Amino acid sequence: MAEKETASHRETLPSDPDLKEGQITAPPDDALEARVVRKCDLHVVPILTILFLFAFLDRINIGNARLLGLEDELGMEGHQYNIALFVFFIPYILFEVPSNMLLKMIRPSTCKEL
Repeated sequence: MAEKETASHRETLPSDPDLKEGQITAPPDDALEARVVRKCDLHVVPILTILFLFAFLDRINIGNARLLGLEDELGMEGHQYNIALFVFFIPYILFEVPSNMLLKMIRPSTCKEL
């Protein structure tokens, strides 16, 4: 009877050129996939939220520093504050994407070996 189930199961599968003759693949289990995605979300989303919060605080911190007397303490006059922001934000924006690409190439498992 097991041979009949296997044969009927093989007939219902879509034809896949990567499958070898007689090889059977299990259909995707939606419940298992949902549990795995939920588990990943529960581990990754809180960390990403904290990192996003720190990045946001880092970006607005320069504005808060200006309100608390940054220009007076550093002796900035006229457009010097705006120039400092320009010098800070242009490399910040330009290097954001390449640094993320580099992080994808150098995975955390690679860093363990260092």
